[in-house]
Amino acid sequence: MLEKSGVAAAGQEDSAAAGKVQPSAPRLLVIDDDTLHRMIICRAAAEAGYLPAGAATYDEAVRLLQSTAFDCVALDLSLGDHAGVEMLRHFWVIGCKVPIIIMSDGDDATCSESEKVAEALRLNIWESISKPVDISVLGDTLERLKAARDCAPDQQSAQVSPA
Repeated sequence: MLEKSGVAAAGQEDSAAAGKVQPSAPRLLVIDDDTLHRMIICRAAAEAGYLPAGAATYDEAVRLLQSTAFDCVALDLSLGDHAGVEMLRHFWVIGCKVPIIIMSDGDDATCSESEKVAEALRLNIWESISKPVDISVLGDTLERLKAARDCAPDQQSAQVSPA
């Protein structure tokens, strides 16, 4: 089981328990209101060499974005009281340029609409993954994302930094 971090908001998973994460590892914000699903994604991210942080709600994600710089985001489009599209709009407001992995168990029309919103907002949608997430697909996606990040000349300029 993932340990809770004493520094972050409730729901943030600490990947140090995974033992594979380096201090310079990319930070991944996982926004998913399903606790088990969020923990599984955080565990897979830690195993892929990321420092994951989990947020269960829109408000929790906003708080984490204000206090922590992230290199990428995994976003569930169904966030209970707030739709994932609202989170996409928030990314636009704060000038987010990091890759975003969209996760959805919704229909194709919902995913397509969200991708169109993200494109209109000029967000960096890396990939869309259906839920429940296939861990091997997620692992491949995270590996490709990390490889692209490692090849980028200025990795730090693309981070979502605290306001």
